[in-house]
Amino acid sequence: MSGKKSREKRNIEPALVNAAIVQRAARAVLTVDMSDVVLHDFVPQVVVGLCRGAAAQSIAVATLTRAGQASSAAPNRRLVLESAIRLIWLRGLSKADRHAAASVMLEADRKDTNETLTYLEEQGQETPFNPAEMNAFELDVPTRGLLQEQVRKLRAAVVGSESEPWSLYAMWREETKFAHPSGALAGYYAPTHDQVHLHSGTPDPLDPDLEAHQLIQCLTVAATEQILKDEGLPPEVASRIADAFRAQSPLAFDWPE
Repeated sequence: MSGKKSREKRNIEPALVNAAIVQRAARAVLTVDMSDVVLHDFVPQVVVGLCRGAAAQSIAVATLTRAGQASSAAPNRRLVLESAIRLIWLRGLSKADRHAAASVMLEADRKDTNETLTYLEEQGQETPFNPAEMNAFELDVPTRGLLQEQVRKLRAAVVGSESEPWSLYAMWREETKFAHPSGALAGYYAPTHDQVHLHSGTPDPLDPDLEAHQLIQCLTVAATEQILKDEGLPPEVASRIADAFRAQSPLAFDWPE
């Protein structure tokens, strides 16, 4: 084997190994049955939903990485990072504020859905979704204040977190450049060659071997477990997702008390 091929083999193996670990751990999260959990408010729904959503995106990130398309997974990585930031933010809130924050998050989504339906109707398009059941939910939503700001703006949630997740936010900002049709996306996929001619390329992923991604998975699951415990779910229920994850992830840890 030539020296070049040997280096290439060493460079690609960690990504493939870690992608397999990321997939196994994410699938373990998604297979956990929480159907016996009785909701007294929306906090467990929001928290478990964010955790499961991040797991689904992690599978997509790992799949694209294994296929040599890691640069295309920026939108998926961005969602994983934002979910982790939101869970860390929710974990640091008091129970009362957490309940209000979950309500604000759900109300924001409800508002967006109703505005989309109104827009479609104004364009003469049929809207098969009936929002009556969605709008019937009573949510405890403060009309203004810090929680409203933190729900609307991720940076406000980052700064307002008990332990400011600045590194996750910095990564989120970088991934955001490649998660929508930005100048950065255009520049990386069609860079100039010798400052004169158009060339072709792709962005270099911040985390090519998915080492940071595994730690982000751990943070997401640990924060979920801690919130569910704090919300009063029985320990064996609050730890279901974390226990399934720990069985598959070599990096799993408990959130410090």
